[in-house]
Amino acid sequence: MSNKKTNKWLYRFSVTREVDVEESSSSKDSKGKEVTVTKVITKEEPVFFGIRKPTRKLFDEGELFYGVTMSQGIKSGLLTKAQLSKRYDNDGGVLSEPDKEKYAQLYLELFELENELQRAQLNLEKASEKKKKEELTSILQKMNEARTQIQEFESAQSNIFDQTAENRARNKTIMWWVLHLANITDDKGEALSAFFGEGGYDEKLENYDVKEDDGDLHIIEAMRKFAYFISYWYNGQANTEEEFANIDKALNEEEESEEESTEESTEESTEESTEESTEESTEESEKEPTEESVKEPEEEIEEEALEVKEVVAEVVEEDSKSELPKIKEEKTTSKPKQVKNKKESAKEKI
Repeated sequence: MSNKKTNKWLYRFSVTREVDVEESSSSKDSKGKEVTVTKVITKEEPVFFGIRKPTRKLFDEGELFYGVTMSQGIKSGLLTKAQLSKRYDNDGGVLSEPDKEKYAQLYLELFELENELQRAQLNLEKASEKKKKEELTSILQKMNEARTQIQEFESAQSNIFDQTAENRARNKTIMWWVLHLANITDDKGEALSAFFGEGGYDEKLENYDVKEDDGDLHIIEAMRKFAYFISYWYNGQANTEEEFANIDKALNEEEESEEESTEESTEESTEESTEESTEESTEESEKEPTEESVKEPEEEIEEEALEVKEVVAEVVEEDSKSELPKIKEEKTTSKPKQVKNKKESAKEKI
């Protein structure tokens, strides 16, 4: 006889959370003494959760909760689906006569388009790829338009039955199951505690509100996943671990695509603001004079002053040479005229 125990979990999953951890490192200072430095760093660690398999007793309590909640809704004035449907039938139905004709016409149009698509696929076998693609794309677009209009009619009809006693009882019962099946586990799958604490429905619901108000990101994420998974389970769309894993994968992919779209929109807005600031700075630079244009007149003045100083220096030097003996004057007979000319030009510039 085997002693192997059955798995007590419908599905287990993990959510990462950020925690502050102290890390110490030892080193030696300039004097050779050992110094311990402690830093606080943020790390990510997984937190494990599990959806418990319901027992027979829990199923009985859940069915009772559904019945009581439905009767409360009826006493409060909510109609059942049967009552609401009968009332609309007496009034001529949910849709008016023109809407009914339009609805039927759309279904007929969709049926004809499906037949046309099948005929086109047969007739276009020998046609070129370009022509085949154009014909089929045109038919598929018309089919999508017809389906969209049909869905609008059906969603308008289904929205009417949202506020019924059954629908209210169903939604509250899903919450009841979330509160009773959610658990915190360890990494090996051992139950640690009930996620929403102990007690009855009201006590657990109060803990739900407290956790939601606290705003802890990994707790909010876990609550969201519990609601998704248990809602699918209650509607019969997930019963095996593989089915839950597929839902979990789709949920994670949806989150990643949302984050990517948010990042892309942020980058686009940043690029636009950068381009605008660049254009503004370019316009301002065109309006305002550059440093080179401002400095050009000053540089010209400095160059002229430098030339004048050089000429004056040469004049002073020639004057000092003129006091030497007449023997040297004879050797430089041509200089006085040049000096005189430089003196005059220097005086004019000064």
